[in-house]
Amino acid sequence: MYANSVKILSLLVLLTSGIHLWGGQTMVLFQPNSLSVGPFPSNALTKPDNTLKTGVRVNLPSSAESCYPYSGTAVCSNFALLNQLDGFSVNPRLMVCFSAPVDTSTLQSGIEIVGVSTGSAVGINQLIYDPDTNCAFAKPNHVLNQDSAYLLVVLNSVRDAQESNVGADPRFETCLAGSDPYCQALNKALIQVDSRSKAVAASLFTTMSATTWLEEAWQYVDAVESGVVLPAGSSTSFTISNLQRITWNPQQSGLGPQTIPLTALGGVGRIVFGLYPSPVFLNVAGPAAGTISVLPTKLPIAPPTTIALVSFHVFLPAGVPPTGGFPIAIYGHGLGDNQFGGPTFITSTLAKKGYATLAIEFIGHGYGPGSTVNLTDQSGFVHTVATPGRGVLLPGNTEIGPTDGCIALGSLAIGIRDCARQTAVDLFALVQTIRKSDGLGLPLNPGRIYYIGQSFGSTAGTLFHAVEPNVRTGVLNGAGGTSVDVARLSISGRPLSIAYLASVNPALLNVMNPSGPDFNDNYVFRDMPPVTNDVPGAMTIQAAFEAADWLGMLGDPLSYAPHLQVSPLPGVPVKSTLFQFGLGDLEVPNPTESAVIRAANAQQSSSYFLFNQAAAIAPDLVTLTYDDVGFPILPHRILSNPTVFECPDETPLSMAEQQQVAAYFSADGESIPNPNSFLTESKYSDVLPLFVTPQPLPEQLNYFQFH
Repeated sequence: MYANSVKILSLLVLLTSGIHLWGGQTMVLFQPNSLSVGPFPSNALTKPDNTLKTGVRVNLPSSAESCYPYSGTAVCSNFALLNQLDGFSVNPRLMVCFSAPVDTSTLQSGIEIVGVSTGSAVGINQLIYDPDTNCAFAKPNHVLNQDSAYLLVVLNSVRDAQESNVGADPRFETCLAGSDPYCQALNKALIQVDSRSKAVAASLFTTMSATTWLEEAWQYVDAVESGVVLPAGSSTSFTISNLQRITWNPQQSGLGPQTIPLTALGGVGRIVFGLYPSPVFLNVAGPAAGTISVLPTKLPIAPPTTIALVSFHVFLPAGVPPTGGFPIAIYGHGLGDNQFGGPTFITSTLAKKGYATLAIEFIGHGYGPGSTVNLTDQSGFVHTVATPGRGVLLPGNTEIGPTDGCIALGSLAIGIRDCARQTAVDLFALVQTIRKSDGLGLPLNPGRIYYIGQSFGSTAGTLFHAVEPNVRTGVLNGAGGTSVDVARLSISGRPLSIAYLASVNPALLNVMNPSGPDFNDNYVFRDMPPVTNDVPGAMTIQAAFEAADWLGMLGDPLSYAPHLQVSPLPGVPVKSTLFQFGLGDLEVPNPTESAVIRAANAQQSSSYFLFNQAAAIAPDLVTLTYDDVGFPILPHRILSNPTVFECPDETPLSMAEQQQVAAYFSADGESIPNPNSFLTESKYSDVLPLFVTPQPLPEQLNYFQFH
């Protein structure tokens, strides 16, 4: 829209800018259709599109010299994907550039975001100043509303290096007085929010509709009438007391048979297996394999590419079911885990409180489709049931990895975005099946469904919980966002970040330690003073991550968390959500967990495990790991994992979190049980409280500092 006036404005600049420079005043540069000048984001980098919910489509330039702040020709390759979107990120990277150096201490109060429809101002955070370009970058102080218009406003209270107030670029004043459609819209918006007289620069931008596709996917699932439950074998229901052994056989894994310990199933009466249909929207072939096609947001979503039979199993409590049946706790497992991992080690606690635990196999997990479970009864007879894995054999491999088919390897910028959305769809289909099959034909109460997510189960679970109206209460353990921030800050996600940067430009990596390539992105943690960048290449690395971050918003916990209770989606009730997390998390670092909790406005319903204090009493907690992991698994996996019953120092801590979950469900999310009350007879009683409501949220602690 703005491009038609560029030549005229450029001539005006040539005629006028010299006067400002000779006068010595530092200007806020203004060229909103330029990624190297800004301010950014700007609707001057969009075009009208009436097939999109917002009415605009992103239209970033493709020329290499225009790629800043997404610097480098390889980063520009993401523009084809970004140009499919109907607006800018709800957590955008802001850019304001100046004609000369500025006093960075004046930027935070001198730059603000204003909602056009509300007039409400949003502050900025995580400021970094690039002295090579005199450009300042920042993030909004909180997640912005989706499909909404905002102004990025620069006030004349920003001062330059000589402590003089900055002035306006002549192009800004010319734009506001001109006839260009973008400039007219910008001027109108500034007048509407009463910022016309205060601004020395501004841009008008529209945020994307982040949740639209998943909302429509829920409607698609809801319209299906089947509610079909298919048996997984000739026998599908087994009494635990009649079993000698349960063995899972993950096909094409290289793992060999995996024993499911019966000793972990106290209070469980039966285990029942089955399959249910779920629509799969992931592309299955070509360069887009593992991703969901981005189509116009005002048009119907594309039909599923296939229908999957999703494996599930249910642990039913022992004893007589209550009237209406046992309430159901759906357990969403972590990335690289499976339906027989984490769910197994919480089911006893839930069963003793009268809850059935139900687990499914997430997309990209469970290894090969020929996976089975053998159940040996007391007579020695072996029953075999099908538990088809949903992993994918990647080209060139002979075995399936624990997440193959989840992470979009063909497009590392997308990462787990669409795996999370597909997993949410599978959970929609599960809830629909439970409700339409009268509790799967089991003594289950379809009116009392709860959700527990751990790690990736919380990533996908945040999406599921925000959109699914039939589950009002949930627990999200170790939920973090953005997923890009999780990857770049976590010890387990770092290799994916390195692989992504290598795919963008190998020169972005350097050898920082003996173990191989790494990077220094010089990001700023929240609530810290502005940083002046002094790390070569850091701004380009940040640009690469921000491109992926923007793409990921369609399936990121951060963009869905506000809809849990701050701004519920149409037809969805306000959710009751308990957030559990622990100090010094290696896999989903505290700043990312805090970001999701803050976006959900859920600090008062969060439980923060002071792992350092527990480790001071029991130092072996810091060394607890699995053979194939190589780093400490606590506190991230404290809720439910195979070591719960193997490490006596871990057991009471895990039980405290698990019992908090059960008590939270028993209260239907109306109150937050105190997990410290379950530790009073343990070795940790002298250092209570070990679980607190964080005041304030931990914003800066990461594994580099804690470990």
